[in-house]
Amino acid sequence: MTYASLESSVAEGRPYFLYQFVEGDQVWRFTSRSTPWTSAGSGGDMISWEPAAVAHGDVVQTSEIERGRLELTWPLSHPFARRFLAPLSNTPVTLTIFRGHEQVLGETVAHWKGRVVGAEVEGQRILLQAESIFSTLRRAGVRAKYQRLCRHALYGRGCGLDIALHWLTGTVTAVAANAVTVPETADQPDGWFRGGVLRFGVQLGFITGHAGAVLTLSRPMPELATAFATPEIDPDTGEPLPVLLDIAPGCDLRAATCAAKFGNLLNFGGFPEIPGRNPLGGGSIV
Repeated sequence: MTYASLESSVAEGRPYFLYQFVEGDQVWRFTSRSTPWTSAGSGGDMISWEPAAVAHGDVVQTSEIERGRLELTWPLSHPFARRFLAPLSNTPVTLTIFRGHEQVLGETVAHWKGRVVGAEVEGQRILLQAESIFSTLRRAGVRAKYQRLCRHALYGRGCGLDIALHWLTGTVTAVAANAVTVPETADQPDGWFRGGVLRFGVQLGFITGHAGAVLTLSRPMPELATAFATPEIDPDTGEPLPVLLDIAPGCDLRAATCAAKFGNLLNFGGFPEIPGRNPLGGGSIV
């Protein structure tokens, strides 16, 4: 696709927009034109854009994060827009809007880029909310904190643990909302996987609870529920194939856990010996 700069003069005719959504390896493309549209990709292949009754609001340049959002309007019956009424997956859905003009066909320019953050129904319409990609650059970064608990994210850069060395493969035997039953987790004491990570394919889930063989996730994983409800069939036996996933243990960010569970005390990022009261002024420190 050629991203040539365009002048917004009246002579160029009525503008049209191309909407590209990407979630992992999945790509959806729509156009505001009334007929299908085909454009040339960067490798010379042809890209098809499906016509859809979609429109978006004005693009606002602002330093306020919330005001920088963009709202897209879809018909209530549109199947692509309806998928966002269900809980969003853990893989972000990015949106790129390209802009062109009827009298200079074949030339488009990237008009806006961001990610989908939510959706709601309003009458006979679905309103899709998207956040500008630049909004993340305006958020305050996380600074190191003087605290008793570890300040590092588990398996992150400061923690230093390699999550690849801690994966446990398990078999799913039940899925109910955000509760997943994995018998292999019962071999560890309750809470062992709380604060850990569940991986299913390319999807990642945060584990907020662990009791016996049941893991509680921070949010449902629709892809996992679908795979469990309609498992693949073994072509040789005709039996359903087991649904497998990987689980990594969690951490309560305490020094004792860091040492006993992971042997990683050298990378512990907290200060467990902080006094409860300021020895100089007598006021509370923590």
